[in-house]
Amino acid sequence: MRGFPIFLDFETARPLINGGGVLAAAKARLLLSRAQVVTVAAARLDPAFNSLLAEGRLDHIPREATLNDIAGRILFISATGDDAIDGRLSDIARGLGVPVNVPDRPTLSTFALGAIVDRGTVTVAIGTDGTAPVLATRLRAVLERELHPRLGRLADIARDYRAAIAERLPQGAGRRAFWEAVFGGAAGRAILDGDEAAGRKLLEAELFSASARSTASSGRVVLVGAGPGDPDLLTLKAVRALKSADVILHDYLASEAVLVHARREAEIISVGKAKGRHSRTQAEINELIVHYARQGKIVVRLKGGDPFMFGRGGEEIDTLRASGIAVEVVPGITAAMAASASLQIPLTHRDLSRSVTFLSGHRAGDGSAEFDQVDFRALANARATLAIYMAVSTSGALARTLLDAGWSPATPVIAVQQVSHAGERRVATTLDILAASPEMLGLSQAAVLIVGEVAGLDAAGSVMRIADAAVANEVGDIVDG
Repeated sequence: MRGFPIFLDFETARPLINGGGVLAAAKARLLLSRAQVVTVAAARLDPAFNSLLAEGRLDHIPREATLNDIAGRILFISATGDDAIDGRLSDIARGLGVPVNVPDRPTLSTFALGAIVDRGTVTVAIGTDGTAPVLATRLRAVLERELHPRLGRLADIARDYRAAIAERLPQGAGRRAFWEAVFGGAAGRAILDGDEAAGRKLLEAELFSASARSTASSGRVVLVGAGPGDPDLLTLKAVRALKSADVILHDYLASEAVLVHARREAEIISVGKAKGRHSRTQAEINELIVHYARQGKIVVRLKGGDPFMFGRGGEEIDTLRASGIAVEVVPGITAAMAASASLQIPLTHRDLSRSVTFLSGHRAGDGSAEFDQVDFRALANARATLAIYMAVSTSGALARTLLDAGWSPATPVIAVQQVSHAGERRVATTLDILAASPEMLGLSQAAVLIVGEVAGLDAAGSVMRIADAAVANEVGDIVDG
């Protein structure tokens, strides 16, 4: 969206409308939902203005607006329906730096009027950059049904207590937790149900409890799995954690589309680690988490995939427990699961595979992969599925290890890069070709490999298939390009 939504205060400045027809009257009524008085410039006024005049809500200038009328206005609307007049006055307003709107003429406007859901103190505005006003109207109808009609009263009562709460609760996580408890708890429900007296008593009881709690205590930490990158795959609990966080420490795999759920006031710090490229060591990350938690803040450690699937979440848990800091874990969809869903290939299958083993393609310290801890021969006999993370650079060594352990050379392999992203890429081959020419994958970023008979099932969507080792390198070049 090109336009940035803001809310203007009409208490100190009157908006100006040029035009005396039915369209101008409609715009005047819209502005008067917030303004006490609106100035209208027009030689003649349609009878649609009569009731507004009778109520004293209009300041009428009996002529067309001039430069002096427009100068200094908080906003200006020209609604004559005459492109020549509206265009000329739009140019004047732009030159004066006054926000201008010409209805249904986005090229003449510097702002657009959104569809509004009005709940008194609570206002929701819906904008479509002027491209689809009917869509905005439909969305307004949906929100009108969903938003409680007494939301405005809930906000009014909250305003009554703001000063007292500011005195008794320091700004930050404690105060925010108090308001969450009020709006999402018994006090908020009572007010919305119309029992304001009970709602106020419950709010005051919640304030007493919040004040009694020590503000010097440690904050808390939430280890949140961001999933593979698609924000639609975040859990609701993960979104709530992001919206409540004071500090978010995220790795490289947490996309901007995921971070958009963070509060505007949250401090967002990248602590990403990738193979051979660390912005912070794990020890430094642990220290940061503890540092911010001891300031009484809510800290979200946002990790790609799931915190406990090759994410070193266990090390962070150990540090937090040793430091006496409360910690919670929100699981995320791990890359192998997301790849399985995207391909529509199951990791286990009644006829093909009764188990799945998750492996890392590199060991701690970014050294060469070690697979001695896995009995690949037993897994071959059990017709199991392997899901290997971070294995592009070690895929050849892995494939040769599997062949040596008795896996069939024809065992299907499928590699998926950027799982769930728009640029997701899939390459399918067999174990013997991968062992001979691992570079044929043509994948340079973190990818997940699925090895086993399930990888040979028909996949949804396009897959680059490489079935001839003699042309593997050539195909790899094509994939790279």
